[in-house]
Amino acid sequence: MRINGMKIIKHFKKGFIHLISLTVIVLLAACSLPEVTPPVQTTAPTEPSFILPSTESPSSTVPPIPLPVEITNKNASLLTMINRAPVNSAQQLKWVNDSLSLAVSTQSTDASGNQLFGVSILAIPNLTPVSIMSTKDARVSDISSNGKLAALVSIDMKSISLIDLAAGNSVKLTISPDFLVGNATFSPDGATLAVAIADQWAVVLYSTADGSVINNLSGFETAAPIYNAGFTQSPQWIVWHARATLQLQEIVDGNFAPTLDHQDFVTAYAMTRDGSMLASNVSTAGVDPAPAVTLWDAAGGNVLRTFGLTEPALCLDFSPNGTLLAMGVGSALQIWDVTSGALLASLDGHSGQITALSFSADGKFIATAGNDNQIFLWQASE
Repeated sequence: MRINGMKIIKHFKKGFIHLISLTVIVLLAACSLPEVTPPVQTTAPTEPSFILPSTESPSSTVPPIPLPVEITNKNASLLTMINRAPVNSAQQLKWVNDSLSLAVSTQSTDASGNQLFGVSILAIPNLTPVSIMSTKDARVSDISSNGKLAALVSIDMKSISLIDLAAGNSVKLTISPDFLVGNATFSPDGATLAVAIADQWAVVLYSTADGSVINNLSGFETAAPIYNAGFTQSPQWIVWHARATLQLQEIVDGNFAPTLDHQDFVTAYAMTRDGSMLASNVSTAGVDPAPAVTLWDAAGGNVLRTFGLTEPALCLDFSPNGTLLAMGVGSALQIWDVTSGALLASLDGHSGQITALSFSADGKFIATAGNDNQIFLWQASE
């Protein structure tokens, strides 16, 4: 019995030692496992000249873009740039009537020295392209207010094509007049196209539905060459522009308003939507008289007010209700009160001169483009 007991004890010790050894091996193996760390979170690179809108998840620390409100004299000083996008040589900014998209015409040069002309429709507020059209064969003269048509004047100035931007950039119709085309502009409702004759003081009005002639306008006289003639923001008038002279002509009966005479070249002008006022800028800079924007009574030809500036304004636009006047003065967006003549805001951001600007149709946004090849979207909030 004692011998058997000793065997049992010996067997037990051997098993216990084996168990301890196995445990030590497991522990040592566990200590030698590589440390597992979570993968590093990476953010996809964004275009350096494009600021993305606020589309982050609710957990993001980026504050959402506030809801836009109509820009007024009370909140103009609160305008902020909420988005920007790269653009190559913007020529014109034109808001679509619903204020949900912005049309941009461009003119640039490719690596071979060829001129490239294009139209981009950008979604608001993202400023992302919805549609793009480009061509080497014709320049973009104007874009309709519904964002659907672009008027292209051929390089040889012998024809105008209406491009349907909403239908794959197809040609809706082509007008081939028996004269050289200077420029073409849409009426605010897009139903009429005013085509200025390049070598005559005359404008022909065409229907954009079928290309038929609606009316012929002439009678403007000046000693200087005609720079342009066509529609602005008012459906009542076309504006003739020759060097230091502006003159309005009614499109229905052809009657002229008094001439608006300036002391130097008129470089920018804009009209209120109701056709009651016109603002104009001349190119004087660093001389006497100092640069200024003049506010005119459109029908009467009287000066209503003068806005003194530190340098010329390259672009102008009235708010939809005509109470505010936006100016691109150097690299600053300036907002002026039309009634009081007060400067309400001077906003920096562009690194170059502002060359084009436009109020949205609902008055809640201002778009600006500069020679820094950037488009800025400005918005006020309560």
